[in-house]
Amino acid sequence: MSKETMDRPPGPAEAFYPRPIELSGLRRDAVNVRDLGEGVEVVVVPGRERLHVFREICPHMGGPLTQATVCEDATLACPWHGYRFSLESGRLVDNPNERIMADLRRRAPACFKPENAPKYALTPLAYSLVGDRAYVHRKRGGA
Repeated sequence: MSKETMDRPPGPAEAFYPRPIELSGLRRDAVNVRDLGEGVEVVVVPGRERLHVFREICPHMGGPLTQATVCEDATLACPWHGYRFSLESGRLVDNPNERIMADLRRRAPACFKPENAPKYALTPLAYSLVGDRAYVHRKRGGA
Protein backbone atom coordinates (compact mmCIF):
# COMPACT_ATOMS: atom_id res chain seq x y z
CA MET A 1 0.00 0.00 0.00
CA SER A 2 1.46 3.36 -1.01
CA LYS A 3 2.04 6.20 1.45
CA GLU A 4 -0.55 8.27 -0.42
CA THR A 5 -3.18 5.53 0.00
CA MET A 6 -2.39 5.23 3.72
CA ASP A 7 -2.98 8.96 4.24
CA ARG A 8 -6.61 8.72 3.10
CA PRO A 9 -9.72 7.06 4.49
CA PRO A 10 -10.73 3.76 2.87
CA GLY A 11 -13.69 5.27 1.02
CA PRO A 12 -15.34 8.60 0.31
CA ALA A 13 -13.85 11.24 2.64
CA GLU A 14 -17.32 12.52 3.56
CA ALA A 15 -18.18 9.10 5.07
CA PHE A 16 -15.58 9.62 7.81
CA TYR A 17 -14.75 12.26 10.40
CA PRO A 18 -11.89 14.46 9.15
CA ARG A 19 -9.24 13.50 11.74
CA PRO A 20 -8.25 9.85 12.06
CA ILE A 21 -7.16 8.29 15.33
CA GLU A 22 -3.40 7.78 15.32
CA LEU A 23 -2.79 4.35 16.84
CA SER A 24 0.70 5.16 18.04
CA GLY A 25 0.58 6.66 21.49
CA LEU A 26 -2.72 5.07 22.53
CA ARG A 27 -2.48 3.65 26.05
CA ARG A 28 -3.87 0.14 26.26
CA ASP A 29 -6.76 -0.49 28.69
CA ALA A 30 -6.98 3.25 29.42
CA VAL A 31 -9.21 6.12 28.33
CA ASN A 32 -7.61 8.00 25.44
CA VAL A 33 -9.34 11.19 24.29
CA ARG A 34 -9.17 12.05 20.60
CA ASP A 35 -10.58 14.95 18.59
CA LEU A 36 -12.09 13.80 15.29
CA GLY A 37 -12.67 17.36 14.09
CA GLU A 38 -15.94 19.26 13.68
CA GLY A 39 -16.30 19.50 17.47
CA VAL A 40 -16.49 15.72 17.94
CA GLU A 41 -14.43 14.15 20.71
CA VAL A 42 -14.32 10.43 21.39
CA VAL A 43 -12.88 8.14 24.00
CA VAL A 44 -10.77 5.31 22.67
CA VAL A 45 -9.89 2.25 24.74
CA PRO A 46 -7.56 -0.13 22.94
CA GLY A 47 -8.39 -3.72 23.85
CA ARG A 48 -6.68 -6.99 23.04
CA GLU A 49 -8.44 -7.53 19.73
CA ARG A 50 -9.76 -4.11 18.72
CA LEU A 51 -10.40 -0.51 19.63
CA HIS A 52 -13.45 0.53 21.63
CA VAL A 53 -14.55 3.96 20.39
CA PHE A 54 -17.43 5.93 21.95
CA ARG A 55 -18.66 9.53 21.99
CA GLU A 56 -17.29 11.28 25.06
CA ILE A 57 -20.62 12.01 26.75
CA CYS A 58 -22.34 9.66 29.20
CA PRO A 59 -25.93 8.97 28.08
CA HIS A 60 -27.22 9.12 31.65
CA MET A 61 -26.71 12.82 32.41
CA GLY A 62 -23.99 14.02 30.07
CA GLY A 63 -21.00 13.27 32.29
CA PRO A 64 -17.57 13.60 30.68
CA LEU A 65 -16.37 10.15 29.69
CA THR A 66 -13.02 11.80 29.03
CA GLN A 67 -12.62 11.44 32.82
CA ALA A 68 -14.04 7.90 32.97
CA THR A 69 -12.21 4.94 34.46
CA VAL A 70 -11.51 1.66 32.72
CA CYS A 71 -12.37 -1.07 35.23
CA GLU A 72 -10.81 -4.53 35.56
CA ASP A 73 -14.06 -6.16 34.40
CA ALA A 74 -13.78 -4.50 30.95
CA THR A 75 -16.25 -1.73 31.75
CA LEU A 76 -16.09 2.04 31.53
CA ALA A 77 -17.23 3.90 34.68
CA CYS A 78 -18.67 7.40 34.37
CA PRO A 79 -17.05 9.82 36.84
CA TRP A 80 -20.30 11.59 37.77
CA HIS A 81 -22.64 8.84 38.97
CA GLY A 82 -20.67 5.61 38.61
CA TYR A 83 -22.74 4.08 35.81
CA ARG A 84 -20.67 1.30 34.23
CA PHE A 85 -20.88 0.33 30.57
CA SER A 86 -19.50 -2.71 28.76
CA LEU A 87 -16.52 -1.84 26.58
CA GLU A 88 -17.49 -4.66 24.22
CA SER A 89 -21.11 -3.66 23.55
CA GLY A 90 -21.62 -0.26 25.20
CA ARG A 91 -24.59 -1.57 27.19
CA LEU A 92 -25.20 -0.56 30.80
CA VAL A 93 -23.96 -3.29 33.14
CA ASP A 94 -24.17 -1.53 36.50
CA ASN A 95 -26.44 1.25 37.68
CA PRO A 96 -25.41 2.13 41.26
CA ASN A 97 -28.86 3.60 41.87
CA GLU A 98 -30.30 0.09 41.67
CA ARG A 99 -28.39 -0.90 44.81
CA ILE A 100 -28.96 2.41 46.58
CA MET A 101 -32.70 2.35 45.94
CA ALA A 102 -33.30 -1.40 46.53
CA ASP A 103 -34.77 -0.98 50.01
CA LEU A 104 -36.97 1.93 48.94
CA ARG A 105 -38.33 -0.12 46.06
CA ARG A 106 -39.29 -2.99 48.38
CA ARG A 107 -41.36 -0.60 50.49
CA ALA A 108 -42.77 1.49 47.62
CA PRO A 109 -46.44 1.51 46.60
CA ALA A 110 -47.57 -0.66 43.70
CA CYS A 111 -47.67 2.33 41.34
CA PHE A 112 -43.85 2.64 41.52
CA LYS A 113 -42.63 0.73 38.47
CA PRO A 114 -38.83 0.63 38.41
CA GLU A 115 -38.90 -1.72 35.40
CA ASN A 116 -39.87 1.37 33.38
CA ALA A 117 -36.52 3.00 34.12
CA PRO A 118 -34.55 4.06 31.03
CA LYS A 119 -31.93 1.68 29.70
CA TYR A 120 -28.83 3.72 28.96
CA ALA A 121 -26.13 2.54 26.57
CA LEU A 122 -23.06 3.91 24.87
CA THR A 123 -23.06 3.76 21.09
CA PRO A 124 -19.91 2.14 19.75
CA LEU A 125 -18.56 4.03 16.75
CA ALA A 126 -17.44 2.01 13.74
CA TYR A 127 -14.01 2.60 12.29
CA SER A 128 -11.77 1.32 9.52
CA LEU A 129 -8.05 0.73 9.94
CA VAL A 130 -5.62 1.99 7.33
CA GLY A 131 -2.00 1.52 8.31
CA ASP A 132 -1.52 3.03 11.77
CA ARG A 133 -4.72 5.09 11.69
CA ALA A 134 -8.35 4.41 12.51
CA TYR A 135 -10.86 6.37 10.43
CA VAL A 136 -14.15 6.76 12.31
CA HIS A 137 -17.33 6.41 10.28
CA ARG A 138 -19.92 9.18 10.52
CA LYS A 139 -22.85 6.76 10.28
CA ARG A 140 -23.63 4.15 12.91
CA GLY A 141 -22.50 0.71 11.84
CA GLY A 142 -20.03 2.19 9.36
CA ALA A 143 -22.36 1.94 6.37
